[in-house]
Amino acid sequence: MALVPITLEEDLMAIFDEMDGILDGTGDKYQAVEMARALKEYTLTGVVTTTDAGIVGESSFTGQGTGSMTLNIDNLAKDLHVTFIESRTNDELAARMAIDINKACTETDIVSSENEVGPGIGSFSGVKSLIENPLRACFSAMNGMMTGGGNMFYARQLSNAYSAYLTGGSISVRLLPPFSSGSGSGGIA
Repeated sequence: MALVPITLEEDLMAIFDEMDGILDGTGDKYQAVEMARALKEYTLTGVVTTTDAGIVGESSFTGQGTGSMTLNIDNLAKDLHVTFIESRTNDELAARMAIDINKACTETDIVSSENEVGPGIGSFSGVKSLIENPLRACFSAMNGMMTGGGNMFYARQLSNAYSAYLTGGSISVRLLPPFSSGSGSGGIA
């Protein structure tokens, strides 16, 4: 499978629509938990590909690895919840959301891959401004919306920004036994 932004957009839209009916003060927590879940599920649909090189016994290996990337949704949900509660301006909200998502995506060992010889494990590196700048523009545009459409616009902008962030980032893995040494690099699509 591959990253298809409309799937994340639809998931986010359902979250935002559900929030419209939450009147007991738990909306920020609901949004944080559900957004973290949606981002993880979407990330798992991506395919990691790497170009690997390593040493196995007396031989060298060069080849392709494939795998996946995941997120720790507990940490992301906690961070987003604090962001939703404490952010005072749209620019602050955009910046802090980008920081929270980037932090979750850059944790150690959230990428796994496999080539024809063995496994690899590693990390992702992305440019958080690919999330922050579109969210700033989104929130600014939403301030000028006279009626409705905000949820759909926000869902679309966030899904497109997160997709651009993932596909614009880089993956690095270290090869595990049977490799005595080795690494790989690539991306997610």
